[in-house]
Amino acid sequence: MKTMKTLFGLGALMSGGLLAYAWGAERPQLRLKSYRLAWPQGAGLKILHLSDQHFGRENWVQQLRFSQLEAMLPLFAPDIILFTGDFLHDDTGLAAVERMMQALPPARLGRYAVLGNHDYAVYSYGELFRNMARSVSEAATPERKLSALISEAGELGQLAWDIYRNERLRFAAVPNDTDELIRLLAIYDVTLLHNRAVPLSDHSHIWLAGVDDMVEGAPDLHRAFADIPGDAGVILLTHNPDLAYAPGAQRADIVFAGHTHGGQVALPWLGAIHTQGTRLPRQHAAGYFNDLPGGGQMIVSRGMGESTPFRLGAPPEMVWVKVVGTA
Repeated sequence: MKTMKTLFGLGALMSGGLLAYAWGAERPQLRLKSYRLAWPQGAGLKILHLSDQHFGRENWVQQLRFSQLEAMLPLFAPDIILFTGDFLHDDTGLAAVERMMQALPPARLGRYAVLGNHDYAVYSYGELFRNMARSVSEAATPERKLSALISEAGELGQLAWDIYRNERLRFAAVPNDTDELIRLLAIYDVTLLHNRAVPLSDHSHIWLAGVDDMVEGAPDLHRAFADIPGDAGVILLTHNPDLAYAPGAQRADIVFAGHTHGGQVALPWLGAIHTQGTRLPRQHAAGYFNDLPGGGQMIVSRGMGESTPFRLGAPPEMVWVKVVGTA
């Protein structure tokens, strides 16, 4: 019995330490991830890729990340800066979006972005539980209260099951001020690629295309690619990497995406706990991919922020890419 209590105590201590590490140690440590991509049409391009900031109310983690970001950004001289969505966690993050824009280095060929699901809405666990409590409290009789409680418990169980099955999640969505975010991006000369494409300045043989979010928006790959000449090289921006495997995406030579956060919590052997329902395997929830149906390449960023306050085995990152002529 004493041995069992000791083992239980050690297990609880280790679990608590791991939880504390995931909450407070890995989250603030913004990393730089560098890639060299072989693509003759774009040889020489230098690309800064920023994704999934999930900016919200100012806190110590966000402040530490900003300190690291502002220290690193002056070291880069990108040709283009790409954003692949989820600037916001909620509307309180709009001020942080502006602060990031002010800290960015010049980009000779421009800044380009697509929106993510959280730029439209925040999925609030607080709102979820408030709705559950309201449903039960407003029931008129004890029998109806019990029925409401059983129904809400079933909904909560379904959410847990969806997380376990790695399904795409959407619950208790509270709208964000997307229009204000779009206005802010325009002020800082960020070109929003909302189901459309534009030629890259001084590189008319390369086009940048972008699509709306899969969950909260209405992505249209056909419309995004419609104006691109047949012999042009194509860089595609999408928040959700699933779009890179969708019919019609084969036109893209290089895809930049985010959304998965690298699983946010990735365990040895098991891989990511949850990858937001994408087609990516749990053991490879972010990074470099060369398995696209059209033969293109893809980089999926782990992102700079997170949707829940834990990171383990998937630290936040910014991505730097140099495009070369040959491998």
